[in-house]
Amino acid sequence: MPARIALDHCPLCARDAASAETLYAGPPGGVGIRRCRGCGLVFATDFATAEELGADYGARAERDVEVSAAATAGGHDRPGIARKRARVALYDRLSHGRIGRPHPGSRALDIGCNTGLLLDVLAGYGYATAGIERSPAAAQAIAAGHRILRVDIEGADDLGERFDLITLTHVLEHLRRPVAALQWIGRHLAPGGLLVVEVPNFADVARPLWGLKYRALELGDHLSFFERATLEEAIARAGLGLVELWSAPQASTLLFPSLLSGLDLGLAGLRRLRPRRAPATAHDLGARARGGGRIGRVVEPLLGALDRADPWLEERFGAGCPWGANLVAVVGAG
Repeated sequence: MPARIALDHCPLCARDAASAETLYAGPPGGVGIRRCRGCGLVFATDFATAEELGADYGARAERDVEVSAAATAGGHDRPGIARKRARVALYDRLSHGRIGRPHPGSRALDIGCNTGLLLDVLAGYGYATAGIERSPAAAQAIAAGHRILRVDIEGADDLGERFDLITLTHVLEHLRRPVAALQWIGRHLAPGGLLVVEVPNFADVARPLWGLKYRALELGDHLSFFERATLEEAIARAGLGLVELWSAPQASTLLFPSLLSGLDLGLAGLRRLRPRRAPATAHDLGARARGGGRIGRVVEPLLGALDRADPWLEERFGAGCPWGANLVAVVGAG
């Protein structure tokens, strides 16, 4: 676990963290979880330092780039692109078709774009693409033809340009000042532009089964744990307008986070027994699955089969199901 700093205030409303309700105290020296008595946001007691976390992400990104580069040799689509296409199709549906019909000259910005897979899909729709990424994964996005920027969206940097679409997927939960980040995005939306925010849902039905060991919590890395009400609150505090808020359950997210949680526990046990031959982490195995090979050949068809159950799940439980694993908000200027 990287070095940590105590979080002394609620990331959403800045209320004193000492007044928050303790949901999980956490193990001695570990990270716990609190709920703000003011705005209701669930947040971590501690967070990793930028230096330590950056080094950890850098190591992860280098592994992901190696896997992606190896798998794309020969000019094939990059691993994971099919699932990114499905995700963008969901965003387009929630935007009532606006994302999928960009006007000539439309520009898209993906914040935290990693190797640029989402930008690949948006370029296929006709967008001029740019990404924000400060890890080594940026090199892969640049190689794929995307313009990459290195800025701090929680700070005051202004890019001097506006975008018709901005995507912020699984990034907001990492930020110390989520409202400031959303305000920055609002200033960079073109007139009529849209923002897509996707975050994990703390109300995920599987989370109480695992408690603090639920892998999707990413303790020490994730600061905020949003639910439908607190994500809406963050958007409103930033002066933005909510277009749609979606949280339907999906088959893969019902199954895989729990499998990874169990895998992490099993690997931790093996490392204690055989410290000199520590096996790969669940993240490493996930990267290998995305990159093809024997694991990928098993996992990708399984994920595809699970994805085909998603329309039935959404019809059965609804797009506003409170316990879906992820929240997706389509947002416009206020």
